[in-house]
Formats: sequence, structure tokens, C-alpha cells
Amino acid sequence: MPTPTLRRAVAAGALGAGAVISARALLRPRADGDPRMVDWDVVRSTAHDRGGPEAGSVDAGDAARIAAECDRIAADLAPLMVEVCEQPLVHFPRFAVLDRRGFVDVNVEIARRMLAPVEELRSTLGDSRATALGRGVMNRYVGALFGIMSQRVLGQYDPVLAIGPPLGGATPALYLVEPNLTSFARVAGAPVEPLRRWLILHELTHAWQFGEHPWLREHLVGMMEDMIRTSLARAVGDGKGKHPSARQVLERLPDAVRTQLRGIGTLQAVMSVLEGYANFVMHRVGRQHLEKFDELEAAFARRRAQRTVIERAVLAITGINMKMRQYEVGERFCEAVAAAGGVTLLNRVWEGPEMMPSAAELRAPATWVTRARR
Repeated sequence: MPTPTLRRAVAAGALGAGAVISARALLRPRADGDPRMVDWDVVRSTAHDRGGPEAGSVDAGDAARIAAECDRIAADLAPLMVEVCEQPLVHFPRFAVLDRRGFVDVNVEIARRMLAPVEELRSTLGDSRATALGRGVMNRYVGALFGIMSQRVLGQYDPVLAIGPPLGGATPALYLVEPNLTSFARVAGAPVEPLRRWLILHELTHAWQFGEHPWLREHLVGMMEDMIRTSLARAVGDGKGKHPSARQVLERLPDAVRTQLRGIGTLQAVMSVLEGYANFVMHRVGRQHLEKFDELEAAFARRRAQRTVIERAVLAITGINMKMRQYEVGERFCEAVAAAGGVTLLNRVWEGPEMMPSAAELRAPATWVTRARR
């Protein structure tokens, strides 16, 4: 009788052989295929439907009035951030107030921007049963995900990250999703105006991170370039303009996946710092200058604990749960470094890519402190 390990190896081999045969069949070109990897019109429509009833809409006049108030609040809060950030926030985008459909539309465009390199890859292979099948699944998945997010997200900063040529006319943007903010305030019994100031301070911190440190956007784009465009290009090209066969693509994909996994780890470390630092600023500045701070913090804790079964499943499937844990690691890192050397030492993370902590340093902040003090 084969050992359990050998049985698993045999089973894996059988499954692998079946996958190769199926993939080769699925990758045969289809003459009537749709050239797109994702049908963004279907994604948008699915997300709009999933986003809920008309209660998620905002009158245009109200949106303009609230946006002007957000800009005024931002101008009041920005100087207070110097207490932690030390470097002042000089320039930041004006706020736009969205309803749920507006949130979907904004994020569809962000997703199109980010998936452009993958669309290029798909176009080199031609349409196939695999891409047609994947497109249908992707349309429903992305649409449902955006629809659920449109009911939950309160605020957002878009730093305009794009792989490839610069996007004409695209500029960083700050958003508040007003129906979700008012709904959260009502359900949680939290006061609306302090809640609005809370969210604005958090999003302004992200605007400071990118706006006052231009290298950060370039660094993130470079990592995504390596993760997506470069690794996939190696899988589907030989550098001489000749496209590989489906079998060659399958043989090269493991190396591409390994490259992407390494890049994801580095990217997650940077994102942990971005979100952890934003939370750190929130606690240091917000506790001193925001009304009802403890009440709002308790309301957010209750909100996290009261997610529906569907929301918990989506967070697990998409990996957002893991990202949230990473952000907690990021905040603990900021607290530990500040305790060791104050905010001046902590703010060395913004000097350049070389000062960003690794994943290991995030888990052991003392090692980064030692490196930063050399």
C-alpha cells in the first residue's frame, strides 16, 4: 500500500495532468469570442443592482453642499496633522461626495486602470474557451464585490496608480460615500459631524503620504509593474515578438506566480505602513482634537463585529481579512517605533523606499529601529 504522502503525490499528479489537458482545450482560439477579459458594463450593472435601493442615492445639490463643508473641515484639520507628521500637508484634492452608484462608477474606472496590463496579456493569446468562461465568472464576481463594497465603504483616497503610460487628466481624489456615512451614524447612534471629521482626517493622512512623498507612488507602481506586467510578459513572450504555445504558457506560469507572490508580500508590507500610520495619526491627532472620539471608536469596533455572513465570506475570499490584520500590524509597528524614538524616528519611513520596513521588521519593530539609527 502506498504511503499517505505518495497517495497525495499520485493524486496531485493525476489532477495536474487533467488540468493541463483541460487548459490546452480551453486555450484553443474561439472565432466568435469577445475581445475583452471583463465586460465592465456588466460589472457596473451588477454592482448597481447589488448596491441596494434608491436609499443609496444623494441629491446633486446636497452632494455639492456637503463636499464644500468637507473641504472646509479638511482645511481646519490639515494643520493639526503636523503634530505627528511633522511635514505639513500643503496640497490635497478637494472632496467629492458620492452615492453608492457613484462609488461603483469610480471604482470600476480604477479597476479598469489596474487591469489594463492583464487585458494586454489576454489580447496576445486570443480569445478562448478559458477566457470566455473566466470573463463570465469575473463579471459576476467583481460586480457583486463592488456592490457589497458600495454599501460599506465610508471614505476613499485614490492616489491614481497606473501601470504603463501616464493617464491623461487623471488626478488624485478624495471621496466620501454619504449614504453609508449617514446610515452608519444612524445605526450606530454616532453623531454625524464628528464622524465626518474622523473620516476626513483619515483620508487626509493618505493624501499627505502620497502628496508630500512623490517617490511613494513611483515605488508602488514599480512593484505592481514587476508583479503584473513583467512577470506575465515573461510567461507569454520570448522577447522576440513570438508568442508561445498554450503548453509553453502553462510551463512558464509557475515562475510568474512565484514572482507575483514575492511582490505581494512586499506590497502588503508597504500597505501595512500606509494604513497603520493613518490609524496612528488618527489616534494621536484625533484623540486631541475630535469631539466624541471615544464614542466613535467604540462605534467602529461594533461595526466590525456586526458584519453579516455574506460580508464575512467576501472579506475572507478576497483576502481583505488578511489585509486588515496587516494594518493592525502596521499600527503596532508605528506605536512601537514612536515609543522607542518618537515621531521623528517613525517619520523616517517616508524618506524613501529603502526606509520602508520589510514584513519581518513589521513583526519585530526593534530591528527596524536599529537599522534606522545606524
